[in-house]
Amino acid sequence: MDSKFRPIPMSELKDEADSVENLANEGRPGRQPPRQERKKSLPSSSKALRRLSVILHSTLVVLHLVLIAIWATNLEHRLVFPFDTARNKLISLFITTISTTFGTIYAAVLVFVTQTLSMRRDMQADQTLTATHDHTAAWAGLGAAVSHIWYQKAVPASLVGVLSAFFYLGNILVFHITTPALFSLETFTSTRGVPVQTQSIPALNFSAINPDVLDAHASTDEYTNFVDRYTQGALVFLPSVLGTGTNLGLYGSTLYDVVDVNKGVGNVTVNATGVSTTCGYLPGVEISPTDAWFADYTVNGTNYELDITNTQPGMISAAGTDALLFQYMVFHTTVPVVDSSNNRGPFLESPLQNGTFQFIACMQTPVNQVATVDAESRQFLAVAPDIRKTDSTWGPYTGPNNLLKLENVFDTFPILYTNAPVSDTRLSQNHPPSSVAELYLNQKLNLTSTTPGNLTLHDVENALSDLAASIFWTLSHIPPIRGNVAGCGSSACIDENNDPFTVLRGNATVTNIITQARLDLSIIAVSAGLAASIALMIIAYSTSILTRAGVEETELPIDGLGVLQAIWLYRKHPELETLMDQAEYPSTQNLREAGMVRVRLVDGSISR
Repeated sequence: MDSKFRPIPMSELKDEADSVENLANEGRPGRQPPRQERKKSLPSSSKALRRLSVILHSTLVVLHLVLIAIWATNLEHRLVFPFDTARNKLISLFITTISTTFGTIYAAVLVFVTQTLSMRRDMQADQTLTATHDHTAAWAGLGAAVSHIWYQKAVPASLVGVLSAFFYLGNILVFHITTPALFSLETFTSTRGVPVQTQSIPALNFSAINPDVLDAHASTDEYTNFVDRYTQGALVFLPSVLGTGTNLGLYGSTLYDVVDVNKGVGNVTVNATGVSTTCGYLPGVEISPTDAWFADYTVNGTNYELDITNTQPGMISAAGTDALLFQYMVFHTTVPVVDSSNNRGPFLESPLQNGTFQFIACMQTPVNQVATVDAESRQFLAVAPDIRKTDSTWGPYTGPNNLLKLENVFDTFPILYTNAPVSDTRLSQNHPPSSVAELYLNQKLNLTSTTPGNLTLHDVENALSDLAASIFWTLSHIPPIRGNVAGCGSSACIDENNDPFTVLRGNATVTNIITQARLDLSIIAVSAGLAASIALMIIAYSTSILTRAGVEETELPIDGLGVLQAIWLYRKHPELETLMDQAEYPSTQNLREAGMVRVRLVDGSISR
């Protein structure tokens, strides 16, 4: 070996360093010679580090198990934020920053504790110097670990130890990747109920009606004034309503609440009111042989008259005069009306017309229903209960026999029907122009287009129910004409400030779709993190925590294996000078081959 590459013994270096220091201290007044030991700084207890390692690795596994439980129960989804692009970006950045910071600090502490314990174990283990070198150098990073795994091919000194460091640092890398990916903001749509107002059935505005009108029989003048000043102008649009089936709020004989325009989706449940008509024959009716124009009938011991002057073949129309003073309506028809058993009510002879006819008494009553409508189109979908009649049985009229009193909107049907606007159509040559209500009733029963046959009682009841519902709907959904209208005389039909009907308002709940952001936990990141944390715990337990054969557990005066510690160990083991002198060229392979000697660094023993 060339003498210029001969290693300088540590004793010579020490003597030379002491000489240099002594020379430096000369000429410095008051400078004291350096002491042999300036200060003792003992490293942290290995037992305390092992406890800390157990706590840290176990806690990491438990944290991931907790995250899996949170994911399974969707607890993280309870943290919801209003959707706002700019704010959500800041929240997402904040979440990522917090998780990344936590993961980085936690991983750094894990590596420090595990690396320190592994280094201390290597220093106390009876193994080759190359194994100690490879294992310690592998902890420098993944690149160093990979390179020292490759070195084992030439000089297999510590494959297990280097692989342990490689897999530990590799799982730390996985932990670095999964931690920022644990939480994210997820945009989703949700539904919530939003109250909206509805337009409901009309109601009587009692404050706008003269108290005398509430009892129509008490004051004929007030009764006529009520009809003249309202009905004509209110029902002038009735022909455009009857039979269309497309009006919001009206479906057959059902009046359902109309929701205001909204942004809801799906179906909405609203209140509804059905109009149910029940008819029966009027008992106690007699026609005087000398008078074919009027029929007498008795109610509660009082005689009343029914007008039959408008009776025409194949038609059905309302009987006038005293019949309009009651809560029910009386119709007379020349077409036989049969019930579901094909029975018909009693017929009366008309001496003047050489025919027969029936008197039918009918009463309208409200039925509470629940309707389902589409939120967006507000169109009718379904109603319950269904009050459409499919059968009826003849019997005497058994409804109220009280005189007409305007207690609710349904009590006004006799007034509104008989005083509806006049149409341009005559039901027959000798029949005066019919009202739009009477024309609709006859058209609904197919009496104007076909040869009259038998009518079914339930068809008559259903037609009257549809007609009544259409009239009430018109009162609440179409503003009446204000001013002079045909049939009103010279006065206005509707008082500007005295409408006898008012529109009721209700409430319903529609479902709105809203876009929100919520915290989302990635099960892929959690699963990968759990696998990595379990691997970290196993490697740490096997390489640095559990005791190992041939290792003496003592407190070390050295807490690292850097350059300074290496110099100190070299001085501690002067015999290594001769060992390292065997490597002619200081390549990694030559030095690793030279270090294949068993040594325990803490006590200075070397065995060849």
